[in-house]
Amino acid sequence: MNFITVFLCTGLILYFIFSENGLRDFLTNSRNANYKYLLLALAAHICNCLVDCIITWQMVREKYPHYKLLHGLKSTVTAHFFAAVTPGGSGGQPMQIYTMVKYGIDAGFASSVLLMKFIIYQIVTTIYTIILFIMKSKFIVSQINNRIMPAFAVLGFAFQLTLTFFLLLAGIKPEPLKKFFALFLPILKKIKGENDAEQFMKSVNTNIDTFAKSNKEAVKKPFRIILCTLQIVLQISFIYSVPYFIYKALVPLGQESFVTMFCSVAFVNAVSQVLPIPGSSGVAEAAFGIFFGTFFTKESLKSAVLIWRTITYYFSIIIEGPLSVSSGSKRKRKESDLSDEQKN
Repeated sequence: MNFITVFLCTGLILYFIFSENGLRDFLTNSRNANYKYLLLALAAHICNCLVDCIITWQMVREKYPHYKLLHGLKSTVTAHFFAAVTPGGSGGQPMQIYTMVKYGIDAGFASSVLLMKFIIYQIVTTIYTIILFIMKSKFIVSQINNRIMPAFAVLGFAFQLTLTFFLLLAGIKPEPLKKFFALFLPILKKIKGENDAEQFMKSVNTNIDTFAKSNKEAVKKPFRIILCTLQIVLQISFIYSVPYFIYKALVPLGQESFVTMFCSVAFVNAVSQVLPIPGSSGVAEAAFGIFFGTFFTKESLKSAVLIWRTITYYFSIIIEGPLSVSSGSKRKRKESDLSDEQKN
């Protein structure tokens, strides 16, 4: 999968640079571009990363005061990097938990914090998307000129709603969710063997119980939930604003609205969730090209796609990857554990 992803990404980059009306042609022929807006696009993405870091740091330091903002930044860039290089972003949270444990955070507590943040993120994103789709429903219909992308969008949004539903069920009514997963136990036994299947199901039930317990504790702190929700709204706004700044950089005289751009990004994100490919390579580019094709000129569209992917995806690999290599030392972990024991 990694080999295919590297091959696909390399091919896409070369295509968007050297093909007709690619980045090379745009840089050669364009004289009106306002490249200052590209700095704003990059700044918006960096702000998204910082807000993500701050949310995690705030939630962890309530129980572990020794957990510094720098530790939160380290765990965040680790999560972004491994989410970028694994199918469906599946490696992000496990590696973030691994990094947090190195800084003396209990693995169960780290898991519950990330799950709580994830469910709030999913709920906010879903509501955000619904509001944008309602506001710009005519625009969405006008942009759909083939049968593939609408199907991908519906599947992506359905997946988003289903995931949000299951997360809510895990936090409010865990027992029905356990029974639902138990229905798949006979299939798992045939695939993984009886012992492995039962151990896997036991692990699933333990995680559901941990999440339900964390949810009950979180409800007792409504201010923290409200603050986290507002911060995630800000984070999503930063994410969705990146294409707008790229648009203003490459098409300075363009008059498309900020809200229309937001709606288009929400659609692209929904489509990108359909295939569990690292970084949704290929799918994201195609969706962006279809929904932003009317905003950018023929000469600037390919450049816009490449710049957008560089900032929002390749940035995690090129910049955040090296930052995630170093980790908290055993000495730091022992010191933090000793500090907690002394406080207790």
